[in-house]
Amino acid sequence: MNEVPAAPVTRRTFLRGATLLAATSLLAACAPAASQSPAKPVDTKPAEAKPAAGAPTSAPAAKPAAEAKPAAEAKPAEGQPKRGGQMSLAIISDPTLNPFTWPGQFATVMTAKPLWNTLTKYEPGTMKVVPDLATSWEPAADNLSWTFKLRQNVEWHDGRPFTAADVKFTLENIVNPNVNALFRTNLTGLKEVQVVDDSTVKVILDQPYASLPIQLGYNIAMAPKHLLDGQDLNTLSEYVQRPIGTGPFKVKEIVKGSYVSMEANPDYYEGPPNLDGLVFKIVPEINTQVAQLRTGELDLALIEPANKDTLRNQQNLDFLTVEQPNTFYFCLNNAREPFTDKRVRLALTLGSNRQLMVERILRGEAPVAAGPYGAAFGEFQNKELKPYPYDPERAKQLLAEAGWIPGADGIAEKDGKKMSFGFMVDKGNPTREQMALALQQDWKRIGVDIQIDIVEFNVYLQRGNQRPGDYDARTGWRITAPDPDKTPEYTTDGGNNHYMYSNPEVDRLMAQGRGESDQQKRVEIYHRIQQIMYDDLPIIWVYYWTEIVALNKAINGLPPMGIRDSLTYTNKLWRA
Repeated sequence: MNEVPAAPVTRRTFLRGATLLAATSLLAACAPAASQSPAKPVDTKPAEAKPAAGAPTSAPAAKPAAEAKPAAEAKPAEGQPKRGGQMSLAIISDPTLNPFTWPGQFATVMTAKPLWNTLTKYEPGTMKVVPDLATSWEPAADNLSWTFKLRQNVEWHDGRPFTAADVKFTLENIVNPNVNALFRTNLTGLKEVQVVDDSTVKVILDQPYASLPIQLGYNIAMAPKHLLDGQDLNTLSEYVQRPIGTGPFKVKEIVKGSYVSMEANPDYYEGPPNLDGLVFKIVPEINTQVAQLRTGELDLALIEPANKDTLRNQQNLDFLTVEQPNTFYFCLNNAREPFTDKRVRLALTLGSNRQLMVERILRGEAPVAAGPYGAAFGEFQNKELKPYPYDPERAKQLLAEAGWIPGADGIAEKDGKKMSFGFMVDKGNPTREQMALALQQDWKRIGVDIQIDIVEFNVYLQRGNQRPGDYDARTGWRITAPDPDKTPEYTTDGGNNHYMYSNPEVDRLMAQGRGESDQQKRVEIYHRIQQIMYDDLPIIWVYYWTEIVALNKAINGLPPMGIRDSLTYTNKLWRA
């Protein structure tokens, strides 16, 4: 059996003075809040970057993440854990705590972690899969089923027992086509969940799924059957006002547009949390978050490299820097013209000076991306692939080959229509606005006109994440499980494939990779997938992502991992 003890988190693990490996996105040190004035354009004149010659595959390599300077060692906590006090955390929009549809996504994920449990979770430091509500798991000899033993004596927040019936209810409804489950494609191939007894389930598959235990730790939250059975799981209008989970904290109050407060669950299976409560404050503007970190109104917020520079001498703060399995990219809607033409996608890629964007906007702290797999994926990253170069002259040639000829105003035209389209960006993050402005300048030089559309984050999610996406082009990023299976993002029917990329060979290889149990064969499969996507260029990969957390020094016990995963350990946090 795959019996694995859960890893304890017993020390303060924030990183002081951590060296940046890459950037989530960067707020310029003197940039005004987005609510006051738009981000200033960054000078990206091509004279400062030499165009590369030759075919894209001969492009010079960006600085690989593996060569970035390592983060500082974690500082041990001073003293023993104390009980009492609360912690305030920033989220950028209202969460809607529906364990199936996950509206609001990032805000919902943040608030969900202390509320709900998953069957598995990830170990701090190694990111290996370890037990949560499941204590062990084992595949069948034919790899077409997995048996999970469940933790006993776990209670929902209303006192009812957690059982195998809840697991069956949750997993089968996630794959139910009548439920708009956000993470359905994470469980592609699940046929049935059999209840063996109250503490054992057998997951039946129609194809082998070697990484199923890993995927079950990625936002597959267990839901209470006794409360939700028979309801419309797409809305859950009453449940989301006072959601019930099994986690270390339970919801106390939800005030729309202001905060979500939680109180400690004294009956949590690992014992009562150290903190009395958590408050998730809704603070859309990053500059406001920085101000509240200074005053102590916030204890934790995700920040950017320039914010860290601004806050470096703030005596009440320390920083945690962690590389994430994530890539920042420019989405191109492959369901719309002119992006259906690969020559246009390649031209737009060669016409975007991503290296200079990283140097100017991110201060050189991020490796330019060659695809969706960065160093966080270890041996699964195909390091033979190099980022496409900046080559505006070749970009113009490709547009001309595709029939787009410069008009009198310099903007390319074809059949009487100009090469002009919208580019959507979320409001409140001046760095992403600066990325859009830099891109606007770059593309204008090759005869492409874009109108930047800055929208509220919830609108950005609503328009951007439907299939097909309600946009021409936009910024994009998606943190995933620490596994190379990207079925949701890059297969034809993938739930997160809003840019509508489709390649039957990628579909076939993704299915083969998720079912392959031999590690070396899996590596070869995913290297091949990356080569195909590199050649197809469905979107423009910009840089590999690193997350920076600003943390009040009074808070101890935060594990050195991405914030979405570290919040599964909120029961271990304590306030000095």
